[in-house]
Amino acid sequence: MSSTAPPANTAGPVSTAGPAKTVPPAKTAPPASTAGPASVPDTVGAARPATHAGVPAVADTAGVAAAAARAGTGVAAGTAVSAAVLAPVDTADTAIAGTAAPDSPGRPATNRSTRPPLPPGVLRAVVRPRGADVPHAVISAEVWHTEWARPLLERLELRTVIADERLSCERVLDTLAAQSVAFVCEELPVSGLAAMTWAARRTEALRRDDPLLGVVFMVEDPRALDPRALGPLVRTLSPGDTDLPDFLAEVQRVRHEYHWELRNRRPAAPPAREAAAPPARWTGTVPNFNVKHPSMLLPYALLSARTRREVYCEISPQEALLFVADSVGRGPAAAVAGVFNTLRRDVDRLNTALGSRLRLHLDHADDHEVVQAACEAGFDSVMVDGSGRTLHQNVLFTNAATELARRYGVVVEGEIGSIDGAGLRKWNKTTLSDFTRFVEDTDLDLVGAHVGQFHSFDYGFAATRRSLAEVGLMDDRATGDDLHAFAEACARVEKDLTDSGLPGYSAEHRLVAALARRATTEATTEAMAAETAEATAEGAGPDAGPRLDAVFREARARVPVFQRPLLDALEREWLERRLAKVRRKTELWDEVFATEPAREHRYAAIDHGLVQTLTGVLRGTGRALVVHGGSSISRVDLASLPAHGVARVNFGSGVYADYLEALRAHLPVDLTPGPDAPTGDGTWKHVRRMSYLAEATRDWRSWTDAPPSFVDTFVSRLERCYAAPLRGRTPAEAPGGRS
Repeated sequence: MSSTAPPANTAGPVSTAGPAKTVPPAKTAPPASTAGPASVPDTVGAARPATHAGVPAVADTAGVAAAAARAGTGVAAGTAVSAAVLAPVDTADTAIAGTAAPDSPGRPATNRSTRPPLPPGVLRAVVRPRGADVPHAVISAEVWHTEWARPLLERLELRTVIADERLSCERVLDTLAAQSVAFVCEELPVSGLAAMTWAARRTEALRRDDPLLGVVFMVEDPRALDPRALGPLVRTLSPGDTDLPDFLAEVQRVRHEYHWELRNRRPAAPPAREAAAPPARWTGTVPNFNVKHPSMLLPYALLSARTRREVYCEISPQEALLFVADSVGRGPAAAVAGVFNTLRRDVDRLNTALGSRLRLHLDHADDHEVVQAACEAGFDSVMVDGSGRTLHQNVLFTNAATELARRYGVVVEGEIGSIDGAGLRKWNKTTLSDFTRFVEDTDLDLVGAHVGQFHSFDYGFAATRRSLAEVGLMDDRATGDDLHAFAEACARVEKDLTDSGLPGYSAEHRLVAALARRATTEATTEAMAAETAEATAEGAGPDAGPRLDAVFREARARVPVFQRPLLDALEREWLERRLAKVRRKTELWDEVFATEPAREHRYAAIDHGLVQTLTGVLRGTGRALVVHGGSSISRVDLASLPAHGVARVNFGSGVYADYLEALRAHLPVDLTPGPDAPTGDGTWKHVRRMSYLAEATRDWRSWTDAPPSFVDTFVSRLERCYAAPLRGRTPAEAPGGRS
């Protein structure tokens, strides 16, 4: 394995330094968000900004010592360094302590922005120092020493590792941290059908440990292979190519959606703002209702106005995405943020028009970016849910998210003890030891616990993001003729011919290879060129022409009669692979929308002794207990919760079912999936419900002055079944808020 460093405004090559080499980004002034290990100066933190990649660093004495030791080597920017120094080590962020490190030895210190001070008692999340968020690129020596390819790769400013015949790309990947490599670039030594087969085999070998690794194959002639014939996150690199940065961004975006850890290392610092007022105190036990559709806000506001009490309405990221969001074209997080802003405007409008005290709450948020979006939208409270992870991970995640929400003056809730979605593990109650440690190690206003209740809705937003990313990858290669499926079909037919005893030089093998070459290269017949020009003239774009239809049509007109069955076999394989992708996408959609099982007409067994014990732990701390899964709790148990000091009870799927029932009494419709539903039962049930709600409540914002009769009926049910039981006797010491 050999390496050379990219030129950095200085002429002359840089000598290698050992068998395993890393080439740092080639740049004279590193941007604030990228700083590889090779750019660490003699003074710790001198060339490091106060934040990198928008993520504040945290001072750590061990990290300072490690960084200082590395800085003492005197490695200059642009010098090749050994792969042994690629371990991610961060310099201490001296700006956190209010001091600024000098930009370089002998230069005066520059002022750096410091993070706003935290309120008293807030614990700063402890995060281990890590290297700059600059990924690696593993490049084969043949590609790196190609005159036209190297400048294209250097412009990406990645930490480059060169592989050669002594140290293969697979071995380099074994030595680097998982998910730290953005892509691997190798030469494509063959063409035609052999190129597609070779590329598929190499991609499988390189992705042994990381299925989301980007793979780039260098080709001298851009017409040699259509990149659409390759798999997801695989592309070609040819002279004059300008799309490599977009490919890198796509790899990073997909990884961001797949891996919870990558997007939840630490929340980004919000913009500077005035110190927020402390959260208001709460008294009594208030109901909290799920918002499965925006039209449900009106009855919640009417309930608040009628009872002259605070009423909370909540929405989880999963509900915002599946029930309210119009599109995910910009990504799930952006779609959810748009929903939050719309809900905030609607709640403010209703409070002004009706004189209600409707409060907006974010429920079951397990992503820092979602928590920040809710805070920026003006939510009154947020729930940071790390309950699905270990207690230690839950504490770290909760503290980091709490620090973020505190800057906006938002009430924060956490959860200890996972309340599973399907209600299958109802015995998995929160233990007193875990609850006590969680309360001691975090600084929350509200704490949710599992005391015997259960949910009937799946709040797996992270799993939904992965499913949507997988659907997007398949859509990326399944457009048009789906050349990727055709390449796989050609490879399968080739294998079948070989297994049947036909030699590689037979007419059948040559026919399949010719069809593959015709379909996956830029060379087109006059008919195909005409079809492409016609599609372009109609505004469909140059790739919209029925390319494979022309290939098959031309082949049927020219091949001997005895080879026609081979064409039909190839077409069958192609269509079956396309159908397999569609079936896989249907399965993913069913997993996403199979979020709500049949309503259970039975109640959970609340452990009142545990509730009393947990509220006793919180007594005198200014915190209070929250009980989720209110729809699974009987009226008798609900009436006992105020006496225990429970601050809030969350009601979800039961309220949604009641709303649909009231609306269907007003506008009857059959929402039961039939045997001939075009999709899975879960997906079709959701589609029918959302279509019905969109049609029946499309003008709900005009109902403020004269609500329909079903709204009054639903409000009466809310008051009788959910709000009234919570008006019982409260303890002598009302649960306090932050003062």
